[in-house]
Amino acid sequence: MVNYSLLSFILRGERRKVILLCLDEPKIPKEIVSVCNVSIHNVSKSLKELVDKGLIRCKNKEDKFFRFYELTKKGRELKKDIISKKIIIKNSKSKE
Repeated sequence: MVNYSLLSFILRGERRKVILLCLDEPKIPKEIVSVCNVSIHNVSKSLKELVDKGLIRCKNKEDKFFRFYELTKKGRELKKDIISKKIIIKNSKSKE
């Protein structure tokens, strides 16, 4: 079942969507910066927002450097929903 409140939260912020979609494996913020082409400030802010919503988690909170972030179960489900919505949007545009 799609959580439309979380889906709306992600889709309202392009950087949140990009970061959520790029987390296919645990990554540190610096990797996210280079993969997603988003500033470190925006990555840090978005990671906090995504953690607060329960969509990602830090695997090693106790470390001050090289913190790894990964999707939670809720985050993986939402990522699938976003990808399926893109497919639906692409298919509907191609039929016009």
